[in-house]
Amino acid sequence: MSTKIIQLRAREDNDFGLTKDEPYYPKVGADSIAGLDSEIDKRVPKYDLATSTADGLISKEDKAKLDKLQVEPFEGLKFKSPDGSIFVLSVDNEGNAVFTKEVE
Repeated sequence: MSTKIIQLRAREDNDFGLTKDEPYYPKVGADSIAGLDSEIDKRVPKYDLATSTADGLISKEDKAKLDKLQVEPFEGLKFKSPDGSIFVLSVDNEGNAVFTKEVE
């Protein structure tokens, strides 16, 4: 198999900074070229999905942090005061902010 290099010429002046008949070489990703799948598979690392107990594409520690994130809308947000007390911010049915001290 031989390597083919394709040179194109701009049809007219364009927004890419090319002038009419100026030569250029198109860039393409390896995954868009037929026949390179086996070569790509050799070079691209494969990762399993991460769990809270096993590393994958991300570390298990990062996966555990992501799992703690709450999907919106939030029912309450926790804040820590300077003395270390935890307060939960929520809203009542009229949309008023309500801070409640969290009981340990």
